[in-house]
Amino acid sequence: MPAERNKELVRRMTEAFNTGDLTVVDELLSADGPAGGSGPGTPKTSTDLKRKITALRKAFPDLRYTVDRMVAEGETVAFRWTMTGTHLGPLLRHPPTGRAIEHAGTDLVTFGDGRIVEHYAADNFGDLLGKLGIEPVGTRAG
Repeated sequence: MPAERNKELVRRMTEAFNTGDLTVVDELLSADGPAGGSGPGTPKTSTDLKRKITALRKAFPDLRYTVDRMVAEGETVAFRWTMTGTHLGPLLRHPPTGRAIEHAGTDLVTFGDGRIVEHYAADNFGDLLGKLGIEPVGTRAG
């Protein structure tokens, strides 16, 4: 049953964020990235995703992603996730704030032969920065 198998693959990818085990990234995402493309802000290649996971785990050493809800049909899985963590390391160019955060988003992933072929992510990174007390770029007055 492809839908159940693909839901399990999403769970494995989510666990890579929690543990920092990047081997699953190579298993599920080709080096060239999804053949069907990715949405804006979504890592395009396995190297991009590894960098993202590593950077988030440095910024939030207690990082935890939870899949709140997941539905699948055929090769496509949609899931709502929540990320929690304490900002104890640099995030982009911003020093640690020590703040604990909760941040949510939704992803849509399509698989082909057990690998991600299309990925769209929707979350508000500006909202995450706001929770940390960091002003998003381009919002400063004058």
